[in-house]
Amino acid sequence: MSLRLPALACLLTLLGGPACGGGDERRTPSPPPPGPRLTASVARELDHRLRERVADAGIPGASAAVVFPDGRMWSGAAGDAVVKPRQPMTPKTALPFDSITKMATAALALRLVEEGRLRLEDPIVRWYPRWRGDRRATIRDLLGHTSGARDPQGEYDPDEPLTQRRALAAAPDPTERTESAFYSNVGFVIAGLALERAAGEPLAAAMRRRVFGHPGGDGLALQPAERTRTPRGHSYWYPNGGGTPVDANDGGPILPTRPLAATFGAAGSLAGDVPSLARWAHGLFEGQVLRRGSLDEMADFHPGGFWEAYGLGLALNSFEDRTMYGHTGDGVGSHTELWHLLDEHLTLAVTWNDDLLEGEGGVHIPLLRAALGG
Repeated sequence: MSLRLPALACLLTLLGGPACGGGDERRTPSPPPPGPRLTASVARELDHRLRERVADAGIPGASAAVVFPDGRMWSGAAGDAVVKPRQPMTPKTALPFDSITKMATAALALRLVEEGRLRLEDPIVRWYPRWRGDRRATIRDLLGHTSGARDPQGEYDPDEPLTQRRALAAAPDPTERTESAFYSNVGFVIAGLALERAAGEPLAAAMRRRVFGHPGGDGLALQPAERTRTPRGHSYWYPNGGGTPVDANDGGPILPTRPLAATFGAAGSLAGDVPSLARWAHGLFEGQVLRRGSLDEMADFHPGGFWEAYGLGLALNSFEDRTMYGHTGDGVGSHTELWHLLDEHLTLAVTWNDDLLEGEGGVHIPLLRAALGG
């Protein structure tokens, strides 16, 4: 998806369609469940299919990781992280994860619920007094895209300063609450502001202490308050709809730019290396971050969104009749697929630094098949 879409709308839509523990009800370690296994031949096949798909798709590069049921992880990279001057993509390359951030935001909300600082049924206006929508809409509605929040419309001007305040001011008045998910990045931006008030500290600090204090979390950064490790990849987009890609990065340490990360906040500012994302997400889905009841809340799905259904910061999808929980992230010159196969206890994450290649023909498809032995 390119920035030829309508503007703050486009930018906000692009991101759709990132030290306390989970409490007494977190799952304790148990023998690895039966399922796919990482063998030397599977690793070779994953390497081969990653290189092949990047070359066939004509994208600059991609980084990927798969966590298997026993906790072993394969990671790989192909192509370029930066086109000029050329820097190869590696598993350690930091990349933007865009709307994967919504999973982390929802996880933080559930941690605050576990601490008694927040209720999902709290009216939005309690924590965000400037809410202009349905007074009955709740924090649950924000996290499930049912609050009525809508993203701005209008043509995008890359020379006009982009700020969170401008994005919120440009958003149309929310509708009444909805039964189905109507995807809104503005809704998640507001959720982040509400969670800051409930936590009593900045969003990045709350996320670091409550959500990212688990394996993989140290390789993630909620920008711009936090910075990723180096090396950092660049993102490539097509403002004219095709042809020569344009480097979206501004040369700074925030991916892809500081204004974008500062604007999208809880909706799309997470970045890091892909193996860290896969490791952290695997722990989330295997019950190491949240209590079981909290995971059940995230997975309370309703119709709508860009997938089969949507929960709280979590999408329901399927792959060859296998149920998957996760999310995608579309950004300015980047795309991420993050999925956990429930029955197989397998987690895959892959990010590529190009925004023309969409999910249906994405790099994750041949990798999933290879991880499953197909």
